[in-house]
Amino acid sequence: MIKIENLHKKFGDTEVLKGIDLEVKKGEVVAIIGPSGTGKSTLLRCINYLEVPDKGVITVGNVSVDAENHNKSEIHDLRKHTAMIFQNYNLFQNKNVLQNVTEALIVGKGMKKQDAEKEAINQLEKVGMSDKIHQYPITLSGGQQQRVAIARSMATKPDILLFDEPTSALDPEWVQEVLEVIKKLAEKHHTMLIVTHEMKFARDVADRIVFMDGGIIEEEGIPEELLSKPKSDRTREFLKVTKLGDL
Repeated sequence: MIKIENLHKKFGDTEVLKGIDLEVKKGEVVAIIGPSGTGKSTLLRCINYLEVPDKGVITVGNVSVDAENHNKSEIHDLRKHTAMIFQNYNLFQNKNVLQNVTEALIVGKGMKKQDAEKEAINQLEKVGMSDKIHQYPITLSGGQQQRVAIARSMATKPDILLFDEPTSALDPEWVQEVLEVIKKLAEKHHTMLIVTHEMKFARDVADRIVFMDGGIIEEEGIPEELLSKPKSDRTREFLKVTKLGDL
C-alpha cells in the first residue's frame, strides 16, 4: 500500500530525516511514536509532498515519486491517494461544515454538488456530525472540528489516512471523542499512519508501532512486544519517561 525508501530531509544544515525505510500494508494501522523534534511530523508531510524530501522514493498504491526526479503531475497523483488530518484541523472558517467536506469533492474530484453533499453527509454521520452541517467551525468545539476534518478526509476515499498528532491541540475533555472515531476507522481496516503521543491509544489500536528518534526508525514491532519488551536502549528510555506502565 505504502512504501518509503531511503527518505532524507534537511532544513538548512539540520538533517531531520536520515534515510527512512518503512512499509504499511493495506488495512494496517501503524502508530509512530517518539520524542518531539525527531522527524515524525516531517515524515508524514513528506509522504504527500507538503514538504519536499531531498532524497528517497515514496510509493502509494501504484504511484511512485522519486524526490530527485519528479514532476508536478506525479505529486498530484500521489496526493490523490492520501489524506492528511492535521493537528489544528485546517478547516475553512468561512464555510460551514457541509461546505468544508464538499469542497475537495467538487473542486478536487469534479463531483456534482448534489452527489458531493450526499457523500459528505454520509461521512459526517459516521463521525457523529450530521446534525451540525450548517454550523461554522467557530461554533464547534475542537473535538467537533477534528471530527469534521476526519469526515472531509474520508470523503475523498484515500488509500491511506495520515494523522499528524490529531489530539495534540485538543482540550483533554475532547481527546477521547476523537480517539474513538479513529478507533472505529481502525476496526473497519482503513489504512492509517498515525503520529501520536497517546501511548495507550497506540497500544490499543495500532497493528504495529514505530519508534523514531533522531531522524531514524530506532525500532518497530507489534504493540505488545515493543511496549513491554523493547530491544533498543533508546526505546526503553523513552517508554520509561512516558510511564507507560501506569496506563
